[in-house]
Amino acid sequence: MRAWLIVRCAASSLAYGHATAEFLSPEAFANDGECSRTAGLDREVQCSLNAMQLRARLGHSPVLSPDDKESYQKMNTAADTTTSTADQAAPSTTASMKRSPPVTSINDIVVRGNFLYDSVTGKRFFAKGVAYNPRNDKYSGISAVCKPGEPVGGTYSYTEDVQAEKFSDSWSVDLESIANLSANTVRLYNVDPRIDHTAFMDKAASLGLYVIVPLTGKDWGYLPAFPSPDCYTREVEGYGNVGINLLNFAKQIVKQFSQFPNTLFFTVANEVGMHSSAAFPCVKALTRDIHRYQRECASSMRRVPLIYSDNDGGSAYRKRISKYLTCAQESIDDVIDAYGLNAYSWCDEKYPPNGTVEVFNWSPYGEVAKDMRFLSVPFLFTEFGCNKGAFETSCPYKGGRTWPQVKHLIGKHMEQEMSGAVAFQWSMDHEEYGLTLSPNFLANQSELRLLDNYFALQKAYQKYNVSSKWDSSSAAVSSCTFLPSDVAHLRYSHKQQRCSSKTLASIYRLGHGKGNFKKWKRLPPMPKELLSKIILDWGFVEAQCPNRTVSAAVLQENNCHTTTSTTADMKTAMNSTRTTTTTATVRRQTNTTAMPAVVATLTTTANASARTTTVAATAN
Repeated sequence: MRAWLIVRCAASSLAYGHATAEFLSPEAFANDGECSRTAGLDREVQCSLNAMQLRARLGHSPVLSPDDKESYQKMNTAADTTTSTADQAAPSTTASMKRSPPVTSINDIVVRGNFLYDSVTGKRFFAKGVAYNPRNDKYSGISAVCKPGEPVGGTYSYTEDVQAEKFSDSWSVDLESIANLSANTVRLYNVDPRIDHTAFMDKAASLGLYVIVPLTGKDWGYLPAFPSPDCYTREVEGYGNVGINLLNFAKQIVKQFSQFPNTLFFTVANEVGMHSSAAFPCVKALTRDIHRYQRECASSMRRVPLIYSDNDGGSAYRKRISKYLTCAQESIDDVIDAYGLNAYSWCDEKYPPNGTVEVFNWSPYGEVAKDMRFLSVPFLFTEFGCNKGAFETSCPYKGGRTWPQVKHLIGKHMEQEMSGAVAFQWSMDHEEYGLTLSPNFLANQSELRLLDNYFALQKAYQKYNVSSKWDSSSAAVSSCTFLPSDVAHLRYSHKQQRCSSKTLASIYRLGHGKGNFKKWKRLPPMPKELLSKIILDWGFVEAQCPNRTVSAAVLQENNCHTTTSTTADMKTAMNSTRTTTTTATVRRQTNTTAMPAVVATLTTTANASARTTTVAATAN
């Protein structure tokens, strides 16, 4: 039992480097900076107006203090003549109070080269995200003006699945507010595959929100920081085989969430390198085995891309890890579909901080962009948002982060490298990264409150959008051989590579030489058995292929991934034959296992309507 606890402690610190959630402030729903620029109404009246409008938009009746009532009476007499002036003076705040129309459909997002694309519209997709892991926390700092509240139900454990339907009263309001932020993506951290998440996913889809779902757990299904191959093969007393439990857990999440068109990525692991670089071969092993499972179920399950979320260990580290995880070691199966970085290095309004002119290459992101120039898969910041330096704040959380880096992530400096960014994080806790305060985080604060840095991020997300230069058509994007460079020039090549002996040696040294290098040259084998008494005792079952049928368009996309050839190889073959329709029997083989054949007709004409899943819009 003691050995199990040791493993759990290692896994707990490993699974998610920022295992926190963040919540709201006593300073109400209004943005101080925006309110101060309001014309026509005095500042206090307009801030109260903003707060009450937002409460109404989220489905709450205004809770009026005596001061609010006086302001509300002023507002009623002045609003008719001043509303239009206020709207012009504070566009971001005013826009944030309007309910966005419900989304009636949401389309699958596909990987093409190092970009993401909407499979129906053919437009390039850029994820504007928020990390979502609320713990129903309360203030734990020391402040003369802030007193801790008493959250209803108490603080949740870190492993609580807060996306479960029993928490719908909370996440419904949260998702509305995230959509109001002009975000399109939510990243999750804790999911119990034994629980149904249809309600949460449908609500997110109705708001146009995609979801990044983790494949690992903390109490169960974790990837331990053991040197390879032990991180995938070791038997732990009281827990069982770590590889069997991890793969079983991950498969059940894949089976459940692949049915939702708004599942954007599965996070195959998070910040492994913070604890042991010697476990990276196990990240590739899990990637390989999930890809095989997806292929086995190609006729009944959409192939959702796999992303690894890395800690930013500096230039040399991220170049080594990204190169290793995106090269084919045994086969294309062990290559991640996207690479994520948790980057908190932008901590000033501009770079150089004391300069009169901003120079991007002086910023910490200048080197990141340089390091990712040749990456063959989409690159995202799976967490970002420094809260130190120029952005440090404390309760009641006035000011704080202004998000000046967003324009660079989406704009000309990084548009050819980046495919998304996820702001950390939604709700406030002791780390003080929150965009909001959850109800009762503070005394006498019974509702969700949006902080200044929420409104600053909203303004940035609304202002900056990825260039349409690389937009294409549904027919073009549906082709397995499509690349962004077919539409517009890219500065650098993004070809997929096989792992060289130099790459393997480099990653081995990064792991401080732990384990046997000869063993590292081969990935840990896929577990042969996925059921055990311990697994059954925990209430898990073996994940078979779902009893569903995918659309023709989804099947066509799945079949794009049933060959070991790289996209560049496929394009060369297509150009040489000058054909637009190929009928093929495609077999995927690895060094160890031959997988079942998948027979399909691959055409360049997509059934666009079949790619779109209609979502019942919900009114709140």
